[in-house]
Amino acid sequence: MLVRNPVYCGKIFIPKYKDEEAHFVPSLHEPLISEKLFYQVQDILDGKKRKERIRTVLVVKDQFPLRGFLQCPDCGRMLTGSASKGAYSLYYYYHCVSPCKFRFRADKLNLLFEEELQKYVPTPAVQDLYKTIVHDMYKRRSSKKENISKRVTEEIDRLNARVSKARELLLNDAIDGKEYKEIKSECENKIVRLEAELTDTTGQENNSRTISKLLDSAVHALSRLDVLYKEGDIRKKREIISSIFPEKICFDGTEYRTFRVNEAARFMFVINSELQNKKDRKRADFSLLSGLVASPGIEPGSKV
Repeated sequence: MLVRNPVYCGKIFIPKYKDEEAHFVPSLHEPLISEKLFYQVQDILDGKKRKERIRTVLVVKDQFPLRGFLQCPDCGRMLTGSASKGAYSLYYYYHCVSPCKFRFRADKLNLLFEEELQKYVPTPAVQDLYKTIVHDMYKRRSSKKENISKRVTEEIDRLNARVSKARELLLNDAIDGKEYKEIKSECENKIVRLEAELTDTTGQENNSRTISKLLDSAVHALSRLDVLYKEGDIRKKREIISSIFPEKICFDGTEYRTFRVNEAARFMFVINSELQNKKDRKRADFSLLSGLVASPGIEPGSKV
């Protein structure tokens, strides 16, 4: 089975030869995937993790950019969209399916959604503040990554020490060769996975300059979010919707509600809301917002 082949993550299998156990060695070619991803795939194949369902592609007309994202406020099912023939033209509606009767004019609902997106657009006054807060959060998370790396390194050292101890026991005839090989094989398998995890964690670290560039790009995109959506084709519109609102959106005829919002957009929403409510607040006090935007309990989409 091809997906079982470790060559894709830069490893070559060396079969057992005489007294030397079978093992993997780094290859000379550049790996196509990370070791961590390779072992995640193996876990899925072995039934240790649930496979994610493959999403089907939904063909959507220009009049229904929100189709597939909207949840019916009355019965909880996903809304669909269709045209209704009037006296002089077609009228488009988002609606539920029978027996539910909920429906809403598509053009009005689409317009309200464009207005909703504006709540996530950073004003010039808060763009620098946003960058400062995210920088602070990045430093905190980097510290957590360092702790994870330290923990993984310590575990690797512990496993190596166990192998060394087993070797001593073998030489002193305290255990036989079979027991030693079992301990050695078990530890080496764990070490390989831990080293892959360690490489993946280290590889994700970015220096301050890289983070600044990413932040500049993210803030620039958010500052034009409403414009990009309005001027984009149906494909671009749906990309923006799914990136900002990764879960279902509910519109009850008056307001939008959503259960989860993209982290970057959520932070911007909270900051914009705080500034709107406290316009006279001094800049020095805004450091308190870093704790606010990090709170998992905030649901900015719960009332819009």
